[in-house]
Amino acid sequence: MEQGVRAGDTGQCAELVLESGLVGEIARVRAIGDRWDVRRAGRAGGDQQERSHGESLLYGGVVNAVERFAANLAPESLRRVAGLEVRRFEPSLLGEAPASYDLDLETAHARVVERWREDLCGMLNALVRDELAEVARREGVRRARIDEASVPDLRLLLWDRGALLERRGAPEVPALQPRPVILGGHLVIQAPPRGMYPGSPSWPRPLPLEMPARPPENEPDSIDELLAAADRAIGVRLGTRGADKGAWGMRAAALVGVIERGGDEPDWRGDVEIKTVPVAIDASGLWRVVEDPAIAMAFERSAVAKLQRTLWLARADLDGGDATIVSWYLLEWDARLAQLARRYLHDRPKGPAGTDQRGVYLHKRFFADAGMLATLNGPS
Repeated sequence: MEQGVRAGDTGQCAELVLESGLVGEIARVRAIGDRWDVRRAGRAGGDQQERSHGESLLYGGVVNAVERFAANLAPESLRRVAGLEVRRFEPSLLGEAPASYDLDLETAHARVVERWREDLCGMLNALVRDELAEVARREGVRRARIDEASVPDLRLLLWDRGALLERRGAPEVPALQPRPVILGGHLVIQAPPRGMYPGSPSWPRPLPLEMPARPPENEPDSIDELLAAADRAIGVRLGTRGADKGAWGMRAAALVGVIERGGDEPDWRGDVEIKTVPVAIDASGLWRVVEDPAIAMAFERSAVAKLQRTLWLARADLDGGDATIVSWYLLEWDARLAQLARRYLHDRPKGPAGTDQRGVYLHKRFFADAGMLATLNGPS
């Protein structure tokens, strides 16, 4: 079995203190994430991946691409962007967005820089074509190239320009400035893998050929046996789902020899949770996660427990209502995952229309930040 390299031993997590209700559950995750934020802020130089755009001390730079590009926007565009509401899962200390026409230019520029100083991708994703073209023109890009470029191409072109400005002509260091990919027309940074995953003959990972189902006769006795079963599940067709949204998840779990019990404890021996996550090939040719996976019901107290050690099975839809397993990713809890869970865990209605039941979901952006997309599209 060919596997990716585990990104370091994180050790066993401290005993989980389960609190009653969803509010207590998510509050605990946020507390863990806050402690990680404090430790990171106190570290000399900060976390370099988080500083991929900004005043990079290692490059010796004083240029901030967001600050520069914001100054290149036309006044009406600057006010528009400054007035955009902060999205639900975006980390920000900005208050409620004022009406754009109430903003003077100095305040508008300061607001844009405050929001996106460390996130050039976020700023460029917020700009529409005319605004991207204006910034590119002011940066000296030839008009013919601007006219021929698509919106995603303009975003990537300006990202490259901003990265070059910030490193002041120094050689590229991907660990400091990880280059984004295009997904859904937007720039997305794929964090490097931090767990185990199967190898691939090429990247992006190809849709696997159909394989026969070969589940183990008995529940696996070890992690190695569990991952070997996950290897054999790649390419197996799951059949049509029917009305039961959980049918594919149960079939996928059975392929690795685990009965999905649906209780508070993780599926495999109370140690590893088995979860499927739906993926599809984007217009760019890369894999993307298409839907937020459900983690637990809101009345359960197990959302965090199920994320301590999770075997994610990437599932892709096929023609005729069928589906298959594309790959797997074994992810283990650490301080960084606590921070991501704090940001991306949320609750919403779960069930038929009009239901009063609520489930706990994990926003799909989690899988870019936690390294799973890189196991599908290729590590940078």
